[in-house]
Amino acid sequence: MKAIVIGAGILGLTAAHSLSLRGHEVVLLEKQAPFAGASHRSFAWLNANNKFPESYYRINREGLEEHKRLQADLQSDRTWFHPSGNLLVDFGETRPETYAKRVADADSMGYPVETVDLARLRQIEPAVQWPDELESALLYPEEAWLDNDVLGQELLRALAERGVEPQIAEVVRIDSDDSGARVVLADGAEVVADSVVVATGAWSRELAAASGMFVPVADLAEQSTRTHSLLGLTEPVDVPLQRLIISDRVNVRPRHDGRMWVQVARVEQRVDEGEDPQMLAEVSAVMEEELERLFGQKVPMERVIYSGRSFPEDGHSIVGFLDDARKVYAVVTHSGMTLGPLFGRLTAEELEGTESELLADFRPSRFASGEVESADFDYFIGRQ
Repeated sequence: MKAIVIGAGILGLTAAHSLSLRGHEVVLLEKQAPFAGASHRSFAWLNANNKFPESYYRINREGLEEHKRLQADLQSDRTWFHPSGNLLVDFGETRPETYAKRVADADSMGYPVETVDLARLRQIEPAVQWPDELESALLYPEEAWLDNDVLGQELLRALAERGVEPQIAEVVRIDSDDSGARVVLADGAEVVADSVVVATGAWSRELAAASGMFVPVADLAEQSTRTHSLLGLTEPVDVPLQRLIISDRVNVRPRHDGRMWVQVARVEQRVDEGEDPQMLAEVSAVMEEELERLFGQKVPMERVIYSGRSFPEDGHSIVGFLDDARKVYAVVTHSGMTLGPLFGRLTAEELEGTESELLADFRPSRFASGEVESADFDYFIGRQ
């Protein structure tokens, strides 16, 4: 089979990797550069935490397992998957209610979680200035963080070894019939294949519409917390943080280069101001304030990134064939870092004809009527 994969972010690279590994010919098209979009600017918290309904929890839980397999199977001396666990902390007055609900929800799904008292918190994460009044936090031991830039580099290396190199080209339309699929490029050139994989994130909406198809992804022109986030990157610092910390004050996690990724929920609503330098500077100051409060030392910010999201309108992944001929296959999700390797493998299997029961609730066919129910985007600790 010859397959065209459009998009060289986490979803496109994992799909191309799985297809080429199985012996298929792959043409990888990317309009900017590999990992140029949301994939390189992601907090990359791998989890199945507070994810509903049960079918969405299942794919995210399986996504964690797939990451373990990819780290073991992709021959490399580099590590990108870090299953160090996540500490979820409510520093406020709602702590008893928050913990009770999160534990009950996790238990109902069979998702590992444990309560960690203050003494153990100080033992396992001594770099954090845990306040005396904080009696406990929740530890999710199977959760992980991802060095997404390292994974991207290793996937590109593995693809290159199999003769697959990204081609910089903008796709403006896709056509398909029973004989195969054809993509039309911005310069008028055409590429023909047996199948096409659309892994273009937030831009899937426009490409699908130009091709007479429907992929309801939130429009980046909206500039809201559904479509954008504010992600901070610190300078390299001597803070021996081992785990993710997800809290009502600040989210922070390590990186391979001594920097840390940072999010502060209370400033997220400022994305509606657009990518304004003054706003980004003010958000950077807030992030530094929260980090100093957390670690008891100044942690300088390197920059704050105004980052677009890939957010399906109903909040859930869109995975499956878009056309009657079953030649054009879409892979769109908000949880791309957690689900990338899993969706890459399942994409290859489904293009070969093996349908996955895991994806039954996430098919594009659920939008056949043209009506889409917009997902709520209410805040909760850890909302990404």
